Amino acid sequence: PVLNSQIKSLTLPEKMLHALRAPFRSSSSRLLRLGSSSLPRSIAASSFTPKDGPDGPKREDSQSASLPVWPSGWHDSLQYHFFFEDMFVHSRVFLTPSLEEHSLWIFDHAGQKVVELENSAVRMRQAEVDHVDLAGPRLRIRDGAGGGSLQLASEMDLEFKNRHVFSWLPAGQGQDAVIHRPDLEVTMTFGGKTRLGRGYSKRYFGAYGPHWGYRFIQSSWLGGDHFLWTADATFRLGDGEAKYNYFKLLDGRSSELVQAESQDTWQQDSAGYALIGDKKLVARVEPLGEWMHDYKSAETNSRMQLRYCKLSLEGLAGGQRLEGYALNERCFGVLG
Repeated sequence: PVLNSQIKSLTLPEKMLHALRAPFRSSSSRLLRLGSSSLPRSIAASSFTPKDGPDGPKREDSQSASLPVWPSGWHDSLQYHFFFEDMFVHSRVFLTPSLEEHSLWIFDHAGQKVVELENSAVRMRQAEVDHVDLAGPRLRIRDGAGGGSLQLASEMDLEFKNRHVFSWLPAGQGQDAVIHRPDLEVTMTFGGKTRLGRGYSKRYFGAYGPHWGYRFIQSSWLGGDHFLWTADATFRLGDGEAKYNYFKLLDGRSSELVQAESQDTWQQDSAGYALIGDKKLVARVEPLGEWMHDYKSAETNSRMQLRYCKLSLEGLAGGQRLEGYALNERCFGVLG
């Protein structure tokens, strides 16, 4: 089901829009196209070999980093969040031993609602290449060295370029990394209009079930040049239980990554908290629209709730307060 909240359209400050547009004035003509002879060789899946958990993230080479082929684990998940001045786009591929589904939906500020454009249980086909290259009935995802693209039939054409890439070992994982890209540079043509935006992508795979639950807040549209992602999760409940928390804030200007220790961050229903030094940071979300879906087949029964939200971040040095938009993701249930 898709539930739409009634909201007022929100206007971004001009400072934020100026910061957003600046990178594209010098780089938009160089957006990566997969298959181009000018692309660097991609990193093989085995090259994502972080040694530490979320408290010790590894910075990867953003120009050669390439996502492993699909699928790469017992459970596999690939997601994209694309933020624009007037729109949000979310796409995901989700696999367990008993199902594979992919989806794409948007939140349109003008229409003040969530619109689902694709939701399919047809398995996507992985091309015979060394990186993600997936084709479904209408959705095509290519994600190779330095960036990639999404196409939804003839409706949407989206390209993205890596900036920062981080990997680490999630709780309970001995070798299968999670790969975070918090500040993608994005160009999208949709509805007869070309938009510039910023985005986020996460890829993880491995043994996360059967029982699990998590909360996640992510923003690539925060104060014009900050990028937030934070989680509070438990994997394999009662079966080698793995507790997993993190809080990351990237400054896009300086590349500085501010983070809390795992034991010093947690979430409630509509807020994420972090103790960093003598500061208590609070990320509060105000839901604007919701997409909710049950992943259900055989042993899999997990409900995913995705809320597009207004976001505020308080507690920064000097009393600074950042505002923007975020995705709030919550999922609880069983995988199998």
